[in-house]
Amino acid sequence: MDTKQKYLILLLVMAVIAAGFFYFSSSTIQKKTHKIKLYDAAIKKNQAKLNSAKVLNDQLKEMSKVIMNSMTKERKFSSSEVNALIKELADVADKYQISVHGMIPQAGDSFHTTYVEQKITLDLNCTYVQLGKFLTDMESIDQIIHVRTLDVRPVESKSDKNSDAATRYRITLELSVYKVKKEA
Repeated sequence: MDTKQKYLILLLVMAVIAAGFFYFSSSTIQKKTHKIKLYDAAIKKNQAKLNSAKVLNDQLKEMSKVIMNSMTKERKFSSSEVNALIKELADVADKYQISVHGMIPQAGDSFHTTYVEQKITLDLNCTYVQLGKFLTDMESIDQIIHVRTLDVRPVESKSDKNSDAATRYRITLELSVYKVKKEA
């Protein structure tokens, strides 16, 4: 064999080795890429679960606040608790520029073995939109609040100059705020 043929055979062998190398490399890369895609999909699925768990955790923390604020060992609401609740309700009313004609806490005359109840009567002068916003914000207060009655009456206008009086109403809300008695 002459040297030219040897170089051609060497070149052919090198080309076959290079082709084999590229084929096996490509095959290995495709397998690894497929594995990476599977891991990526699993990571995305678990990330979505983690995000859902974080949202649920935040919601449960808010619910935990309501539960913790709604538990007591006392037989009635303290005056500071009632005053704080009335202030919070007044702040919400003030936020929406609602005229407050009265916030009257009532003495709890009924005895319950499992819970403590505080009744509050609110007299407001507002529009339906303001009332809706007030009730929405009241819902976010960290207490268990039950609207017992909601009485809506039109405001009697003493003069026709007040065009806003036609859309304003006298609202009477009777609320009950509850606390669950802790067992000893």
